[in-house]
Amino acid sequence: QARTVALNSDGAANALQAWDMLHGNVLLRGWSLSDVSWYTTELPEYMLVELVRGLNGDVGHIAAAITYTLVVLLAALLAKGRATGYEGAVRAVVAAGIMLAPSFGLGADELLTRPDHLGTQVPLLLCWLLLDRVQPRWWVPVVVTAVLAWTQVADTLVLYEGVLPLVIVAAVRIYRRHRRLRGQWFELALGVGAVLSAALATVALILIRDAGGFAMRTPRAVFAAATSMSTHVWITVETVLALFGGNFFGTRVDGATAIAALLHLTGVVLAGWALAHAVRRFTGQDLVVQITAVALIVLLAAYLLGPKANNISGAYELTGVLPLGAVLAGRVLAGPLIRDRLVPALAVMLVCYGALLAHHALHPPVISDNQRAAAWLQAHHLHYGLGLYWHASVLTVDSGNRVQVRPIAHHGLKLYLGHTQSQASWYDPKRHYADFVVTLGPVSTCLPRAQVACPWQATFGTPAEVYKIGTLVIMVWHKNL
Repeated sequence: QARTVALNSDGAANALQAWDMLHGNVLLRGWSLSDVSWYTTELPEYMLVELVRGLNGDVGHIAAAITYTLVVLLAALLAKGRATGYEGAVRAVVAAGIMLAPSFGLGADELLTRPDHLGTQVPLLLCWLLLDRVQPRWWVPVVVTAVLAWTQVADTLVLYEGVLPLVIVAAVRIYRRHRRLRGQWFELALGVGAVLSAALATVALILIRDAGGFAMRTPRAVFAAATSMSTHVWITVETVLALFGGNFFGTRVDGATAIAALLHLTGVVLAGWALAHAVRRFTGQDLVVQITAVALIVLLAAYLLGPKANNISGAYELTGVLPLGAVLAGRVLAGPLIRDRLVPALAVMLVCYGALLAHHALHPPVISDNQRAAAWLQAHHLHYGLGLYWHASVLTVDSGNRVQVRPIAHHGLKLYLGHTQSQASWYDPKRHYADFVVTLGPVSTCLPRAQVACPWQATFGTPAEVYKIGTLVIMVWHKNL
């Protein structure tokens, strides 16, 4: 199913970074990354896939499929907890069933395009599994602190999904027991370790930079304007529905997409029911239920109050709600579901989910314009050029690195380097000869005497040839751009 979603340049840039690491540039010297590095999570996974399959367009699909499979299995294990027998099986199946959510549209686009923030859930779920399965020992908080720090080097969202929930839960448990701190060393160690992990991750990134490694933009957290809150509420609702596979908005009532979405609403209802149950009986719940419930609330609140909820394209920031909701549903609701004899009805829903997954998986792989353009460039012996961000790195990966297109941006008629997901050496005229540009738009905008000013013409002059490949325009010059 991951192959039914076109690879984009975010995932392609990660594949190129992993390829560079695999060939000796372990610190990614010369690279400028975005405000998340994926250095300790996704990039090692890409390296392992590339070690077996080489660099090509399937790397992102394979990594996304591996990550999603791991999240499904870990969510089922965490939902099962220490329960055995029938209840343990129901817990695991409920969580895994809810996770069978990716459908065509936004759900698959965010969950199966690239590992991204969903991949962050793998080490976090492993942390909560450790807390669930191992009795309190001195080394457990040490391991949790190390894993949280390791993961924060890759993704600062761990502050919201791991650090803050662990600190809140530890503080609440210490307060509710009214004992001396000596008797609550485990919760205290977990809370202090969570805070310490943020400092350790910051120090690690500084050390990498000072050693000549990659440069990274500092993540900025800002609050959205109050006037946008009504829009943010509905965007958050639609995003949650889409991630659970239940976004029926804008679909025909009698259409197959709407029917599939309505079936997936079962997962949304179960997750919401479980969250309400966990909050209502918060003090009586186990540590894992408390952490996942708080993490789900914090993540939703951060998304709602932040700038990403102004349109549904920011859904990738919220992917953690799916495994968190699935774990809560399995762990909290198995007893009530068994008691109320609702398991057979859920079994029917699980069969429907499985059938939908099989149906989606049987669709043929998508052939994008980027793939067509990569093949065309290779066939016409054009091997090095420039392009807009969303076409550059993905063209490079789709061609197996035989055609190399480097990202460049423009503002009005002015071209500039975006300094995001790129390497400085790509733009050295002594090392590379770039003679073409890949961009969007009708061919007429890039021809002589065009009615609309073209930044490429304004900078490089009139191209010698202009070609149209799907939605893409390829302009060729006989000089080094």
